[in-house]
Amino acid sequence: MDRTETGKNIITTVEDAFRYIDSFTNLERGITPEKKRIYRLDRMNDLLAIFNNPQNSFKSIHVAGTKGKGSTAAIIANILTASGEKTGLFMSPHVSSPTERISIPGKTIDEKLILDIVNRIALKIGKIPVKNPTTFELLVLSAFLYFKESSCEYAVIETGIGGRLDATNVICPDACILTPVDIEHTEILGSTIEKIAAEKAGIIKEGVPVFCGFQPDSVKNVFKTFSTAKGAPIWFLDKEITKLNTDTDLHGTIFSILLKGEYSEAEFRLSMPGKFQAENAALAYLSLKKLFPRINSESFTKGFKNTFLPGRFEVAGSRNPIILDGAHTPLSIKRLLETFVKIFPEKGVLIFGSVKDKNHREMAKLLYPHFRNIIVSTPGTFKESDPEEVHSAFTKHFPKSELITDPAKALSRALLLTGSMKIRGGISPPILVTGSFYMVAEIRSLLNRE
Repeated sequence: MDRTETGKNIITTVEDAFRYIDSFTNLERGITPEKKRIYRLDRMNDLLAIFNNPQNSFKSIHVAGTKGKGSTAAIIANILTASGEKTGLFMSPHVSSPTERISIPGKTIDEKLILDIVNRIALKIGKIPVKNPTTFELLVLSAFLYFKESSCEYAVIETGIGGRLDATNVICPDACILTPVDIEHTEILGSTIEKIAAEKAGIIKEGVPVFCGFQPDSVKNVFKTFSTAKGAPIWFLDKEITKLNTDTDLHGTIFSILLKGEYSEAEFRLSMPGKFQAENAALAYLSLKKLFPRINSESFTKGFKNTFLPGRFEVAGSRNPIILDGAHTPLSIKRLLETFVKIFPEKGVLIFGSVKDKNHREMAKLLYPHFRNIIVSTPGTFKESDPEEVHSAFTKHFPKSELITDPAKALSRALLLTGSMKIRGGISPPILVTGSFYMVAEIRSLLNRE
């Protein structure tokens, strides 16, 4: 696709705009050894320079980590918006639509603007010295242009993979946020949690404040080393809060928090269920209280209430509850189960799908005791998966688990199974869909179609 010299748009729909961006090298589809060298920042810096460095037109907050970075980023953006700052939000991956990646909280995407931006990129892309940009780099460029041309005062930017060589690591932020770290993307980030933490810590900049969620000591030590080397002040959530109480149900989470040095605790309600979401909210609260003392309680209340993300303990249905959660590491599965088992003590049905580079064996071991029926399915075709191998990991612990590779048939089977069981108040047992955002996207699409 291209744009004519007269400036007429050739790309005419938002779907085609993102399809054009996806036509470039998309590293989210999976990494081969020869692609590993593609992760670097010089190409991103060159792209931005061609478009007059849009990232310098707004202030920013940079968020990296393994778990909770999307939720934490969204919460921060919603609170800043509630406080009166026009704020952009860049996130990845998306669940149902690429438009989820680039947003201004409270507003629908400006289709005319995003089309104009992508057409301008398409016009220039064949005439610039930057060779073979990746899909993610073009998404980052599009987001920065979108925020600049929307006159955003702030933007909250979530990293894609890692931090040090992530395409977003070209900004000079007002703060760096580091959410909990777990083993992930070992073929890119390293085989130990310390190596992975070092890649995440690569977003720390000279003198820029750093705020860290709950971390194991080994990760804390890495972050301390990096912040000291950069002369960056650092705060750890577990050292800064004296109280964090949570109560969660299907409709959200109430949490009360008391920071060190404060005399009265604050209580808020999140629209998203989960103790882990309260921890994400606590990290956002600590960060913004330190950065913006002027933000009042009303703005925090509104921001927490307004934050919703698809595929993060998303509840579909009530009489026949279906929970959609993109947890895809052992740590995220543990945190998901804390909430799921509390809300649903009765055993229900699990639909699980995992892509190839994830630790499905450990996830299977954690999940199987909590379900009456287990169905393994295919998490779409975007990334490579091996449902048969995943199924064998479950049958080791749960011999009667089923392999139904077609997600539509897997959902029908789960609904049939739960429909024949009734628990309290005539409500059917829950169906949990997890293991991958791609698995969630498949089932979510089916539910939306119905």
